[in-house]
Amino acid sequence: MLIPSFNLPRLADSIEVMNRRCLKLNQPPIRLVVGMCVMEERRHETGLKYQIEMVNVEIIGESPILNGWKLVGIVEEYLQGENMVRCVPGETVPQGYRFTDKHCDHCKTQRRRKEVFVLRHVDGRHVQVGRQCIADFLGHASVESMVARAEWEMSAGNELRDASDENYCCRVEKMIPLGLFVAMTAIVIRRLGWVSRKMVEETQTGVSTAHLVWQVLTSDDEYTKELVENNQLYAEPRDEELAKAAIAWAAGLPTNENTFLYNLGVACRCSSVTYRAKGVVASVIAAYNRVSESEKKMPGIHVGTVGERVEITVIVKKLSYFDSQCGVKTLVRFEAAGNVLIWWASGNTDWLCEGDQVKIVGTVKKHDNYKGTPQTVLTRVRKA
Repeated sequence: MLIPSFNLPRLADSIEVMNRRCLKLNQPPIRLVVGMCVMEERRHETGLKYQIEMVNVEIIGESPILNGWKLVGIVEEYLQGENMVRCVPGETVPQGYRFTDKHCDHCKTQRRRKEVFVLRHVDGRHVQVGRQCIADFLGHASVESMVARAEWEMSAGNELRDASDENYCCRVEKMIPLGLFVAMTAIVIRRLGWVSRKMVEETQTGVSTAHLVWQVLTSDDEYTKELVENNQLYAEPRDEELAKAAIAWAAGLPTNENTFLYNLGVACRCSSVTYRAKGVVASVIAAYNRVSESEKKMPGIHVGTVGERVEITVIVKKLSYFDSQCGVKTLVRFEAAGNVLIWWASGNTDWLCEGDQVKIVGTVKKHDNYKGTPQTVLTRVRKA
C-alpha cells in the first residue's frame, strides 16, 4: 500500500510498540516492509500544483495455531448494545456470531463481557470463549500470545490503512452525530462525487470521501475553510432528505446480509460515528443510491411471514384519514429498504409524522399487491 512518506515514522513507531510485546511473549515480530518511493502530483483547491512523496509499505505476520485452534475474530459490543465483528485479516467469522450474546462455550456462564473471541478448529468447528477462559480452554501456557498476536494483526492492518491518509499524524479521536456526518457526506458527494478508499488505493491519488467529510467536520483551519468555500460544500434541503432516507434504509437492513451491509446497519443504528466507523458510514449514501436505482426497476418484496411478529425500522411515507362507522381510521404507509408496509390504524396515531424514521413492532396480517407493488399488511402496530 502507498502511504505518504511523512506518515512512515509514526507507522513504524506503532509497529515497534506492538513488537515489544511480541518479544516479551516469544512471538515473532510483525514486519514492516518498506519499498520504493514515488512522487505524486497534487492540486490544491486554489489550483496550485505540488508534489508529495509516497512510499510503498507492507505488513507481514502470521497468526499461531494452538492445539488445532486459531483465533479468527473478535465480537465486541458497540455503542447501543449491538455487536460489531472484527475479523483477523484473511479470516471470516460466521454470520451467527453477529447477534450472539456474551456467553462462554468453555465455562458455560452468561455474564456481561465487552468482547468474546471466536476460534476455529482445523476440523471446521467454531466456538466463542471469554478472555479469561482462553488459556484454560486451550491448555497452553503461552495462549496469551495467541490472542495478542491476532489483535496486533488487526490493529496493524487498521494502522496501515489509516497511514494512507495525509491527516494520519494529526487526527483527533472524537464522535460526530450520525445525521450530521451522513448529511455532510451527501453534500460532498453531490459536489465532488463519491471516492472510496479502494479507488484511492487503485489510482494512488486523491483522498477518500470518508476522510474528506471527517476533515470538514473536525478541522477549523484555514485550509479546511478554503476547501469548503471553494467547493461550495453547503447544505441544501435535498442533502438532509437524502441523509435521512439513507440512514433509515441502512438501519432497517436485515442482520443476515453480507459483512459490509451488516456492519453498515450496526453503525447506522447508532447516534454517533466513530473515527474507526467513518468509512463504513460514509458509504451509506452510495449504497442507498444503488438500491434506489434498483428499486426503480424492482417493486420491492413482501416482509416477514404471515402471522409472525416483526420488529423493523421504517420511514412514515403517508398518513391518510377515512371516516367509518367506527370513527376515523388512518391508513399508514411505511417504507423499509424499498419495501412497502401498510397499517389500518383505528386508534391514536399522533406518535407518527410523515417523513419520520421510527422503529415499530407489528404482526404480519397478509401479503398483498397494489398496482403491481408488493405490500405487507400489518396489524397491532406499536412503537418499539
